Amino acid sequence: MNDNRKALFSALFPVALGMLLVLSGPAPAAAGNLAVQSGSKYSGNYGLQVTPDSTAAFVQSSHPSSEKAYRVRFYVNLTRLELASNSDFDLFAAYSGADPAPTAAPTGNPVLRASVRQQSDGTKVLDLFTWTDSGEVQSSSSPQLRDGWHAVELQWSGATAAGANNGSVNLWVDGQPRTTGLAGLDSDTQVINYARWGSVSGASTASPPPGVAVNTFKVDEFSSQRSGYIGQVQVFTDVPATDPLFRFIQGLYAAEVTAGCGNGTTYCPGDNVTRDQMAVFLERGSRGALFTPPAASGIFADVPAGSFFAPFIEQLFRDGVTAGCATSPPQYCPSSPVMRDQMAVFLLRAKYGPSYTPPPATGTVFNDVPANAFAAAFIERLAAEGISTGCGGGSYCPHSPVTRAQMAVFLVRTFSFPTQDVGP
Repeated sequence: MNDNRKALFSALFPVALGMLLVLSGPAPAAAGNLAVQSGSKYSGNYGLQVTPDSTAAFVQSSHPSSEKAYRVRFYVNLTRLELASNSDFDLFAAYSGADPAPTAAPTGNPVLRASVRQQSDGTKVLDLFTWTDSGEVQSSSSPQLRDGWHAVELQWSGATAAGANNGSVNLWVDGQPRTTGLAGLDSDTQVINYARWGSVSGASTASPPPGVAVNTFKVDEFSSQRSGYIGQVQVFTDVPATDPLFRFIQGLYAAEVTAGCGNGTTYCPGDNVTRDQMAVFLERGSRGALFTPPAASGIFADVPAGSFFAPFIEQLFRDGVTAGCATSPPQYCPSSPVMRDQMAVFLLRAKYGPSYTPPPATGTVFNDVPANAFAAAFIERLAAEGISTGCGGGSYCPHSPVTRAQMAVFLVRTFSFPTQDVGP
């Protein structure tokens, strides 16, 4: 990335302690490894896309001033990035030295450093480091960062006095505390004066993921302050953090399975899931956000080939998850609601394949699902796997439609997506 480009981003998007990094508009076109894009957002209008290579590309906050306590929270999405095996790069770093020009080499010690590392099995993990008065030490844990968006929150506290040895670093990923082993630190001479975020160090990349032309990753929603948990960004106006299903709905959004309803600022949690929506949910849930189905050919008479949903519906048919709702002529009933008994079959076939057969039903799990009921074995298996506990009072409500809020729970649990928990 050229010097002018780095300086541009530092000037346009400075990060003040206690303030958000707000990406309010696209940057002028220029060569370089950073781009402000609407498609790179976690929420709001724009996010930051980073195209990593051997040269660092970052935004810099020069506003911290000899801080003895510092918190930062940001979101990162590594879905479209492949690193060389066992290589890493610094995603975030906060330093103790005098503020350098954004294009200059860092000054001082890297007091707090979060690094993305790709292991030999292809999984990506977050390594955490801090600088003490004796040098750098590393966290004892490295949480995995699966495909999709993750909220990363870091808290650093320097030791209060020489010999106190009470410095600490804490980490939360997606609202869950992660044990770091970074406590009781001798760090009384350390302070934070500035921070960098993006591809802070150069990266060694491999061939990009299938269907992706160039390795990139996305970051958004940077916020920093001295103390107090920062927590999650509320994506949908109709799903507040107090909603008991908030963690599942935002987890489904973070996995890039859904963008909500309407203009994308709402989720419509109480609306029923229709069969065309279900096709998108299941295909993206089982195959990942990068999956693009082939163009539709018009298999079903009631699904126009030009419909947004048609390629997903036909892929679901090819996968053997559904044969539609009628055969002469073939129909899918795209606008019909999905019932809870049907959903049990769809979920387990999408997870295990079209030939999956669950153990025989006992008729003793739910009081409204006898052993000979339609989908009884699938419903009981859904309970056995902890995907559903029913609708309350020992019932499953097999003939009730599935709401979008319920669908979020089903999908997150079926495909083991991380939830976005509110945190402490």
